[in-house]
Amino acid sequence: MTKKGFPKYVYADRGYVRFIRRSRGQSVMIKEEFGTVEFWDHYNRLLKGREPISSKRNFEALALSYFESDAYKKLKPRTKSDYRKYIEHIRKIWGKKDPQKVETQHIYELHRANADHWRQANYLVQVMVILMNHARLIGFLKKEHGNPAKGIPLFKQKSEGWEPWPDDVRQEFEAVASPRARLVYELCIGTGQRIGDVVAIRWDHIKDGAYDFTQGKTDKSMRIPLTDRLKAYLGTVSKEGLTIITGKHGWGRTSLKR
Repeated sequence: MTKKGFPKYVYADRGYVRFIRRSRGQSVMIKEEFGTVEFWDHYNRLLKGREPISSKRNFEALALSYFESDAYKKLKPRTKSDYRKYIEHIRKIWGKKDPQKVETQHIYELHRANADHWRQANYLVQVMVILMNHARLIGFLKKEHGNPAKGIPLFKQKSEGWEPWPDDVRQEFEAVASPRARLVYELCIGTGQRIGDVVAIRWDHIKDGAYDFTQGKTDKSMRIPLTDRLKAYLGTVSKEGLTIITGKHGWGRTSLKR
């Protein structure tokens, strides 16, 4: 995405022009030709706030309504991002379609069409359940229609999941890992938490031999007793910042990608 001399909040986006104002959650495609009276009229309306949601009963209006809902606004940033990605996919497929005309068989076919990526296919159905429930709340679906996305059998995990490293692989890693990589490794196996929570661990989170924290994804408060191994390893780590894992210059959570 590039500016190319466009006014504030306007960017070139794959051959089009898009208005992006992250502080308000706006991301709107401007279809009018840049520089025309119609373009500036649309731009000025966007500056004053969000575009009005269409009164037409279609998935385009449904998605915009859901993004304005309290239920969406209360989600964690990561969950918001995931939901938006899948809802945008739905908008591309059914944007102009009336939600009342989408039946269980249509969602089932969409699910099956993505079978090569079973996790994404399952998540797509789960997001459809939420979106269609919102459709009922705003009157796009009648109560007697129910939620057509509910009850669709999800794909089962195609393997037994990740296998733990064999002892010889762990020993080899521990022998060659950099101090920072080894620290991340020890915290992961010692707490069993997601990497997003691990890189956020602060020294003052550890009290009386346990790790007190709030999970980033679930927003649940937890207390995890430290293993003897992790206690011993942390005893060898110098405190260079607020977080246990720091960057080159002692800053927390730098350069570690999720």
